Amino acid sequence: MKYVLLSADNSPSVYSVPNEVGDNLRKYCVDFCEEWLHESPHAKKYRIGGAIRYDEKDFIIYLNKWIFPNMPSIFIETLEWIDSNEDIPEKYKGCEWFNF
Repeated sequence: MKYVLLSADNSPSVYSVPNEVGDNLRKYCVDFCEEWLHESPHAKKYRIGGAIRYDEKDFIIYLNKWIFPNMPSIFIETLEWIDSNEDIPEKYKGCEWFNF
């Protein structure tokens, strides 16, 4: 498992995700945003009034339910607002980060 930072125009949260996701975070996030949310019948609840509404928690639900059900991703903590990479706590520097 690897730590990643996820946010949706808010303070980033740290999650522990399967190594495959940690190594390819952008790919998994883009697949979720650009394919699954638009095409999957399981994502219908996110399609509201012509818009798609979701955040990083929904991405984790997607990973846990549909992609890696036997290796659940877990929430670790929410960080303070980060203005630059210098604000990232030392133990999370170098972690992949995706902002939805």
